[in-house]
Amino acid sequence: MPGPASPELLEARIRGLQYALGQLLDNARRLTYGEHQRAVRLHRQLQEQTATARRESRSLVDANTAAALAEAEPKARLLADRLAPGLGSIPPNDARWRSRQLVGAGVPPYVRVGELEAGTPVVAPLLRTNGWKVTADRNEAARRLLQSVALRLVAAAEPFRLRIDAFDPKLTGMMGLLGHLTTKYPQLVPRATHTAEQLHTVLSGLVDVSSLRASRQAQLGHERFEDLLKETGQVTDPYRLVILFDYPFGIDTLAQRDLLRLAATAGKRGICFLVHYDQSTAAELDVDSKQLLDLLDPVVITGDKVEVARLTGVPARLDPPFDATIAAGICDVIAEQADIAVLPTIDFERTLPDRSTWWQPVKDEIGTVIGYDDRTPALIRLRSGNPALPHVLVGGAVGQGKSNLLLVLIHGLAARYSPADLEMYLLDFKHGVEFSALGPGPDRPHWLPQIRVLGVHSDRAFGLAVLRYLSDELARRSEIFKSHGNVADIAELAPGPERPPRILVVLDEFQVLLEDDDELADEAAKLLERLVRLGRAYGVHVVLATQTIEGVKRLSTRRDSIFGQVPYRIALKTTPADSQAILRSGNTAAAELQFRGEAVLNANFGSPDDNQHVLVSFADKVVLDSLRGDLWARAGEDVHPPRVFHLAEPARLTETAAAVKPEVGRPWTGLPIAVTEEPVQVEVRPEPGAGVLVLGDGPVDALGILTGLAVSIAASAVEPPRFVFVDGTNSAPAVAEGKDALVQVLRRLGCEVETVDKHDEIAPRLFALRDAMRDGQTGNTYLLGFGFHGVPRMQLHAEGLFESPANVLQDIVRDGPAQGLITFGWWNRLHVCTEQLGYGRANVATHLFLRHPQDGVRAVAGPLMRWASEPHRALLWDGLHPEAQVVVPFAALRADEVDRAVELMRR
Repeated sequence: MPGPASPELLEARIRGLQYALGQLLDNARRLTYGEHQRAVRLHRQLQEQTATARRESRSLVDANTAAALAEAEPKARLLADRLAPGLGSIPPNDARWRSRQLVGAGVPPYVRVGELEAGTPVVAPLLRTNGWKVTADRNEAARRLLQSVALRLVAAAEPFRLRIDAFDPKLTGMMGLLGHLTTKYPQLVPRATHTAEQLHTVLSGLVDVSSLRASRQAQLGHERFEDLLKETGQVTDPYRLVILFDYPFGIDTLAQRDLLRLAATAGKRGICFLVHYDQSTAAELDVDSKQLLDLLDPVVITGDKVEVARLTGVPARLDPPFDATIAAGICDVIAEQADIAVLPTIDFERTLPDRSTWWQPVKDEIGTVIGYDDRTPALIRLRSGNPALPHVLVGGAVGQGKSNLLLVLIHGLAARYSPADLEMYLLDFKHGVEFSALGPGPDRPHWLPQIRVLGVHSDRAFGLAVLRYLSDELARRSEIFKSHGNVADIAELAPGPERPPRILVVLDEFQVLLEDDDELADEAAKLLERLVRLGRAYGVHVVLATQTIEGVKRLSTRRDSIFGQVPYRIALKTTPADSQAILRSGNTAAAELQFRGEAVLNANFGSPDDNQHVLVSFADKVVLDSLRGDLWARAGEDVHPPRVFHLAEPARLTETAAAVKPEVGRPWTGLPIAVTEEPVQVEVRPEPGAGVLVLGDGPVDALGILTGLAVSIAASAVEPPRFVFVDGTNSAPAVAEGKDALVQVLRRLGCEVETVDKHDEIAPRLFALRDAMRDGQTGNTYLLGFGFHGVPRMQLHAEGLFESPANVLQDIVRDGPAQGLITFGWWNRLHVCTEQLGYGRANVATHLFLRHPQDGVRAVAGPLMRWASEPHRALLWDGLHPEAQVVVPFAALRADEVDRAVELMRR
């Protein structure tokens, strides 16, 4: 075996291997470098080819995208305009916001939130959903979106088809953009609420709205609110949008409870929530904000981008804020359109029964239809029991249709029940004219035959007189009930002549009776309380109508005792405070009404759960006049004209003459302020003290009193008397016409009438009349002295004589009655009369005061007498009765009334 290699040999071998490896490595490096260069060249070539392909593809994609967008953009805009019509999809501050034609285009189910880069509007569904929860990285952006949506919706909606309630607990004032509309039409956009208590009121009302809509939808078989609108045609029930800023700030457990109740079914009930969720705000204890937010569609704002959950992957650019000037202008236009918005009306004839059923016998109640709740008649049923619904309280703001409602109620009952079964006492204390057409008039031969008393421009004294009369009527009916075995209810009496008719008492603006702090208000309040408390059983039904009852002192102490007997409440559109005053505390439903003629009908003392939303029928004047004519003709010749009373108007002699026949020796001075049609009479017998002294300012009233006295004497006398008419005034044309008409009537009644109106002839005629009296040649003669105070030189002695005309007049007035010569004279003041007739005023006891200072009245009637002088009123004092009586003087006759007066007096 060979021995081990030497070190030199090993080193040589190693060097050989190193060389070989180096050669191999150099060869590999050269080979690898070449391949690398080829790979780099290929990579670069491929990169260039890829870039070229990418550029070609991008150009192709961009071209195709541009073409697609160009084709889709008009379609998208048209779709947006259809889903969000009018101003619902137009960019803020666009010139079209100044166009009146685009306001009120419809109720938009969608609304704009922003636009795409190309300017295409992005609209999202809102009103028919439960609503949106809006979150943002900046609260201001979320608030701005809510503000924009509110303005768009109210501008796009038809008048009164949308109402927006806002809760702004941090007082951001964002709803101030709609401030012009809030001021003019708070029923569209009420002022934003800021406190939990205010929000409770809003949500409580919405709960009632949602409950009512749910009932109506279930009744008619509809799932959604818009289907109910199509079915009923109801335009008075608006969509409701509730905006909550900075939720859950300011929300307590009570508000949260109502919010959850409402939001769960909001989209089906026409209610929608727009909630700004402030993630930095911690909710109150027991308020889980997630519960409400989970019921709403998310809307997220990041920077200037907004994305709606229902439009996933469509981030839109958030719209800029609205210019305040444009917002104010569009709010003014909305208000103008609301001013002229017309509510569809229901013709009154639609509420009337078939003519064949008119005047059916009364059974247990009387009732009528006043309008409709959708397609259901709104019925008023007045009855004494099961349940008791005897009386009605009606209220509403000025111009909201209260008078129309009363006319519908009155005429509806008149068409259903005959005068034998129903009597009406109608008093209007507001100085209106609505009731005037219901009674007889110079150009109106017919009237509503059921009317017993008609107070047009009634004053408080006449209202009190009517209440006294009705109180006495309760006592009279009580005796009738006792005579039939102590029956307790008018419904227990069998129909027939012995059963008294039902009575309908309508007191329009009844609070006027109770306003002043005086004895009249005290007595009126007591009588009214008695009437509503006891009238039910006796068939007396009271309708109390008013614009407002707030601030009436007498009602504050008797509110429960009066209104506690009035179950029916009808409230037309009014303020929240008056809504609660009419309906019930907490019931503000009447403040939610939109149109004139809408009303809340409630038959359970105003309980909110029993509200009925009705549209009152429209009582066209021509239709009502025709109906009155038909009813008047149906009643036949036995129709008795009502007692008609006018505030600050004289009585009508012809109307009194048609109803009452004068008695011998009891001439008429005028009418009392009372229900009775009997005129106020005075005793005139041929004995000392006979005659009448009329004192005070007012030639028209003075002539009217002399006319009533003279004509009633002429009509009642067995033999026509003789009249001497002395006129000491320079009569105005109207007075001169009345004097001439009086003379004509007296002459045509067969009386001899002598007129003396020249001042220089009056004194000689008085002397001659005194001489004839002393000779016993003046029997059955009446001296009518019109304005003795105007006769000159009455106190001066005539030439060659030792007495003045005043001395002669004193003899005539004092001694004439025993000789059949009686004086009816007028002086403008008591002291002038005293100067002419002497301190005892010739022993005449009967005084009639017109507008006269109170000291003169007290000089005759006593120091405690109070007399507030008024036009067409007189105070009668005869010294025989313990109290003076207020009289309404007759009007002086007109030339065109002569024939009628003569005809009536000759009956």
